Amino acid sequence: MKKLRHLPLNSAAWARLRAQVLAEEPLCRHCAALGLVEPATDVDHIVNGEGDYSDDNRRENLQPLCHPCHSQKTRAEMNGGELVQVGCDTSGRPIDPNHHWNR
Repeated sequence: MKKLRHLPLNSAAWARLRAQVLAEEPLCRHCAALGLVEPATDVDHIVNGEGDYSDDNRRENLQPLCHPCHSQKTRAEMNGGELVQVGCDTSGRPIDPNHHWNR
């Protein structure tokens, strides 16, 4: 498979591609899967790994996400694929079960 050239986030080509994705699918894909209606603000690379797919800007590899979902997905990817829950419950205790307060 041909590796597509990386598009800098400040390039006109990325701005056009981003606008196209958000126009085609204006709601966050992750929120929609949960039955929530949240406008998409970010465009995410579904496969964002090493090798031939690291800069894959094909439309089928791009998904619209709201900023919180995009941040959570990026954080999980940086954490070896493990979902990191951010925030606390009403008592102030962190909701992440791996937080040192919850061990």
